[in-house]
Amino acid sequence: MKTVELNDLILAIYDTMINSNGWAAVLERVSRYIGARGAFIFELEGVGNQRYIRAPYYSENYNPELVSSYLASHNDQELLDQDTFARLSRPTDQIQLISDEVLAESETELQSRHNVRQMLKWGIRYRAGALLNKDQVNLDRFALQFSPSAGPLSKEHFERAALLMPHIAKALNVSRPTKQLADKFQSIADCIDMLVIGVCITDAEGRVVHLNQEFQRQIASYPVFRKDSSGRLVMHSDSLGGALTELRGSLDNHGRFGARPRKEAIISVIENRPHTLCIEVAPLTSANEFGEAKLNGHIIYSMDTGNSYAIDREMLTSVFSLTQAEASILEMLAEGMTNLQISERRAKSVETVNSQVKSILEKTQSANRTQLIRVATNIGASFVRAPSSPK
Repeated sequence: MKTVELNDLILAIYDTMINSNGWAAVLERVSRYIGARGAFIFELEGVGNQRYIRAPYYSENYNPELVSSYLASHNDQELLDQDTFARLSRPTDQIQLISDEVLAESETELQSRHNVRQMLKWGIRYRAGALLNKDQVNLDRFALQFSPSAGPLSKEHFERAALLMPHIAKALNVSRPTKQLADKFQSIADCIDMLVIGVCITDAEGRVVHLNQEFQRQIASYPVFRKDSSGRLVMHSDSLGGALTELRGSLDNHGRFGARPRKEAIISVIENRPHTLCIEVAPLTSANEFGEAKLNGHIIYSMDTGNSYAIDREMLTSVFSLTQAEASILEMLAEGMTNLQISERRAKSVETVNSQVKSILEKTQSANRTQLIRVATNIGASFVRAPSSPK
């Protein structure tokens, strides 16, 4: 595939950020490019004996009834396979595609399994899996399926998948706020002001096409963003402006942190305030709901870490093996509290709180508090404000 065609596919991946209905067609294109029969995004839900696997997105050439029937019939084996793929995935940010050779002691054993025999009837012989989200491993499981004629996975299969998986990971991860809107309401455009995350859409020249109330508040409250005389979104700081320009440039600047896209975010320190803005940027070729069929611009998410966010304490404790004290502190950090405020509330020394915060950063592989808040809110938190009660 030529560079222009590959870039077109990558841009189509990012367009799913505000049009999740586009995933079926995009995954079909992804599988064709890699040389696969089809591609899936899986999610694991439930705990213990109640765990189950579901497929929110998969290639459009697959029959939904057959997919549902297969997952219901082979849930236990698929969970075991997914656990194996996850266990063998590296603890680094890199996304590693793992072939199904690791799923059994021998080829004969693998071929004897009921789920494999079922897939063979449908012309599927080889599989591979990857973690697209290493912060919350139950989400964003990527899977490829190959026909017998494709042969065992080759170097080219892995190389082509590696070009696309970081972008799929980023599109899924960064768009979680707008995905929550899409799950609750028919139109994102009509309810985007309900997001607690700032959202700004710009065109090819960087001019603002739409911004929600939270983004407007941030512009008015902090010396970070502004609109220039031509309506372009710019940043007050030269260094942050350079970072924004970089992300608006080559597609190669996106997806650099693989399964942890939060590390790619622009961090803006707000003067005289103990918190920051976490700014994430992704390309967007169209925004039909906002009246922009040919946008060729970008979508910008800006999270004010000084706001209070309700996080899933139990989930975070489990995912990152936090102590109860660390989980309590993380909750307070998500409320926008400083270390000093936390020490006062817990009646502990600032040094003790500093040490516990450092431990949390290490366990979550976060370089700073901004990355920490970003990952904490992206695991089970709601980004949608409750509708206002009628007066």
